[in-house]
Amino acid sequence: MKKFFKTILFLGGAAAAAHYGMKAYKRVNGTVKLSKSLPEFLSNVYGEFPKVDITRSMNYLKIKIGFTQAILDKHDDIETTVREYIDDFYPDVAKCSVEIDIHVKGEEEAELEPEPEKEEEVQE
Repeated sequence: MKKFFKTILFLGGAAAAAHYGMKAYKRVNGTVKLSKSLPEFLSNVYGEFPKVDITRSMNYLKIKIGFTQAILDKHDDIETTVREYIDDFYPDVAKCSVEIDIHVKGEEEAELEPEPEKEEEVQE
């Protein structure tokens, strides 16, 4: 009888591990596919190829999208479009918390690069 319960416990644990493993695989695989298809989709919709950065943790997804100022002034529904695209085509990814940050392309690169310091000339 002990062997029967051991077998049932082992099979139940293996089934639970396989279930959560498949869920994690689908989320990671969906994120990889999203990172490849989202820039093309946004390029088709808005006519400009954006800069897209995707950061993933367990149940959190942060998407940074960079467009030029002209596109941001012209369209104010970019975040809604991205959310609908994720909900429609990547439902496993949409189940986690998704944060979308839309900014001007090139703005963050300028913030990260320090300005070169000017050397003062010594006159003798």
